[in-house]
Amino acid sequence: MSVITFNYPWALLGFAIFIPLLLWDFSSSHRKQIQKNLPQNLRMRLGVSRVLYRVFLACMITALSGPSWGTAPAAVSGGTLRAVDVVIALDVSRSMEIRDGYGEISRLEQGLAIVRGVAGAAPGIRLGVAVSRNKGIVAVPLTWDLDAALTFLDAAGSSLTGRGTNLESLVDTAASAFQPSSPSTRVILLVSDGEELAGSLNAALGRCKRDGITVSVVAVGSDEGGTLDNGEIVSRRDSRAMRTAAGQTGGVYIDGNREDASRALAEHLRSLAPGVETRGTQTERAPRWFLFAMLAIITFGASKLCLLRLGRE
Repeated sequence: MSVITFNYPWALLGFAIFIPLLLWDFSSSHRKQIQKNLPQNLRMRLGVSRVLYRVFLACMITALSGPSWGTAPAAVSGGTLRAVDVVIALDVSRSMEIRDGYGEISRLEQGLAIVRGVAGAAPGIRLGVAVSRNKGIVAVPLTWDLDAALTFLDAAGSSLTGRGTNLESLVDTAASAFQPSSPSTRVILLVSDGEELAGSLNAALGRCKRDGITVSVVAVGSDEGGTLDNGEIVSRRDSRAMRTAAGQTGGVYIDGNREDASRALAEHLRSLAPGVETRGTQTERAPRWFLFAMLAIITFGASKLCLLRLGRE
């Protein structure tokens, strides 16, 4: 049996709160007294809902710890594998919902389409994903299993967007996804319209330059801008800030409205491959966090469904 490892073992400290909560469920005399006064049907549904919610919490804690077991094949088998690690830093602020760029799709949809094209055109890279509104999180740790990253990107639609933009937090979070022991070329691919409401992007870029991390930019949207909330909010792409961001660390600036944006970016990533290459079939521990995330969603919905049906009776 494969040994389970965790990319973020500190997240398991969440069980320090979860376990006392379980003990309280079984030992609280006050709760037991209240249950005795309830009808049997009501008591049963509340009990099932409580158990499902506890399972939801356990699954969320486990998913956040980044469990891995088994092995996953590399993107290329029997060929040349390029040692380039790319973390996609995806801005999911509200302004990314605006449809003012190329075609009739939103800024976020255009950025995601470019990224998916790059993954298909530049095989042999390890890929990770970080997202941010007000605070950044590593959604997909670096992996050779591009399907895992692309599956997340396929699901990353307007449901992720929200108010607030902090590009400093986004870039810092993306930088934290790189493994210090890895000798690979490290690239952050910032997908954004450049609007910044909090933080200092220049400060984050300075830290990336110090640590030898290149930041390339996919600037989506238009310089003329678009509106949100029935025209009450005007948002414009900050092309100047995005060009400066790319130039500060030696990255490239890609206009998201270019028809060949994916190809141009893929060519740039291929050019970053170092002279030393690895041949053969590469494997790594397969990430399994998404299994626990899916189970968490299912159990959370089931726990609420029990209470919803209860309210109708």
